[in-house]
Amino acid sequence: MRKYRYFSKFGIMFLLAIGLVSCQDKKGHNCSTFMLKTENAIYVGHNLDEDPDLHVTGMVCINKRGITREGITWYELIADPPDFEKVLIPFKEKAEPKIRWTAKYGSITFNSEGLDFPDGGINEKGLSVFEMSMGETRHSVDPSKPTLFITLWIQYQLDNYTTVDEVAENIRNINQQGWAWHYFVSDKTGDYAIIEYLNGEVVIHKGEDAPYSVLCNTAYRKELARVNDYDGFWGEFLSLLSSTPRFVRASKMITEYAPEKDDPPKEYAFEILDEIKISGWNKWGILVDVSNRIVYYYTNKNRQLKYFAIDKCDFTAGTPTKMLNMHLTDISGDVSSRFEDYSYDLNYNHNLERAGWLFKERFYGLIDNGVTPEVYAGRFADYTERMRNKYK
Repeated sequence: MRKYRYFSKFGIMFLLAIGLVSCQDKKGHNCSTFMLKTENAIYVGHNLDEDPDLHVTGMVCINKRGITREGITWYELIADPPDFEKVLIPFKEKAEPKIRWTAKYGSITFNSEGLDFPDGGINEKGLSVFEMSMGETRHSVDPSKPTLFITLWIQYQLDNYTTVDEVAENIRNINQQGWAWHYFVSDKTGDYAIIEYLNGEVVIHKGEDAPYSVLCNTAYRKELARVNDYDGFWGEFLSLLSSTPRFVRASKMITEYAPEKDDPPKEYAFEILDEIKISGWNKWGILVDVSNRIVYYYTNKNRQLKYFAIDKCDFTAGTPTKMLNMHLTDISGDVSSRFEDYSYDLNYNHNLERAGWLFKERFYGLIDNGVTPEVYAGRFADYTERMRNKYK
């Protein structure tokens, strides 16, 4: 009888476990960001993971102080013809107020869409912002506030703020428009926050509400529940049925780091970066040594580690913006000397390569509306050119 009860209990546990594992999102989600903070060092790591069949172009950009930028939305970038009043129907035919700003701080960004439209980066004061996909994202729509395309929103934060608190205090002043993203924001003190848009509301996880300095592709509150699910004997049992979620693995590595027995912080941070990448999907790996102000990166086209010092970057207003193709195959080590001055053609050609892949895999429907890869690339490149000519 005892044997029967034992197997009945085990059977129930097994079915519950199968249900839990099967309910986890099986979609090809991508990207992860974490922060490892020790007594003497702070490292921020970011993986960009994407469908193996989709090439992700990338540029490292050195953005200067003093660049004036205007707000632009996703609808404006893809409308054809660019009838901005027409495409702002969600604002009930009332165009939202426009925002214009001049960058207070220089920044290092990693851009797939081209200059001014980063996936993430860090500014000269140590504020960093990185994005991850999250399917639950639902942006707010307030017609009384300006709206920014999500990538330009990242640049706005890096241009204007120095701390996590400053970002959090101003986060509700601007609408976002674009894809389904949430964000890991951190600063040079080691403070960090998770910013999400759920049901049209801004949700900020910070301090006691954000016990783990890591973010992947599920809403943070759900990730916290997973950490509990994978704790103790029950967690070991679940791990036998399915690979442990990336968030759980990273949070465990971060909280259990012991300098006296583990590798030095930089090497350990690279281990975390490697542990939570999606095998076969990883396009970029980025590690920022916030304390020593060094940026490391590699890509799927060139796994050789590359780096440069933030303090050797010239952020002086009026000097040329610098760009570097992340995927160059003939470089490794210190790449400081390989940056090129911004030019329209350099930026446009990058954007056209990006558009070629996006339209092949995802954006092919835009062609029916008259937006070809060339038009798409031109919209982004033209914006950047206007900002550098209009507000000299």
